[in-house]
Amino acid sequence: MSEEYLEIEVKYNADDINRIAFKDLVKSFNPKTFIYVESTDIYFIRAENEFLRYRMPSQNRLGGDDEYHSELTFKKKHKDANNWVRTEVNLRVDKNDSGLVSAFCEGLGYKHNFSIEKSCDIYIFEDGSDIVFYSVKGEDGKYSNFIEIESGENNGLTHEQNWEVVLKYEKMLAPLGITAQKRKKLSLFEMYKK
Repeated sequence: MSEEYLEIEVKYNADDINRIAFKDLVKSFNPKTFIYVESTDIYFIRAENEFLRYRMPSQNRLGGDDEYHSELTFKKKHKDANNWVRTEVNLRVDKNDSGLVSAFCEGLGYKHNFSIEKSCDIYIFEDGSDIVFYSVKGEDGKYSNFIEIESGENNGLTHEQNWEVVLKYEKMLAPLGITAQKRKKLSLFEMYKK
């Protein structure tokens, strides 16, 4: 798969981080864009480390210009040890019926596994990277919070340059307790799959 579909994404548990303190700090980094979105993600699995995520149209969206944004995403991690480097290919499926999207996934051999609800504060920067604080509600009704730093996905940078971007923001988030030692090795898919 082409390097243009590789992304670096590092996730941290944020259950003990004040969301307002996070917002204040990240705003000081001068983001280009802020988006708040609430959505439901449905996961379909075919292989242990390969899956499709159907991000349904957002129920609430503030910022950006994609009111009906919906996408089907193919994801595959490259190392068993962690989920930091992976292939991610996003396909817009705006205004498609959710039953049609589910039938398409199942027709390709992917089976519905679980769904989660998310509310996200997304800060996008000039270099194409983003920092996100999001809350996840699992099918069991429990909530968890995460911070994510992401760089890649067609931004014109090399793999090494994308890592440098992630490390730069990781260091800038250190006042919140964000460190390399606290990187989560599992993706949301791995945390919530049945």
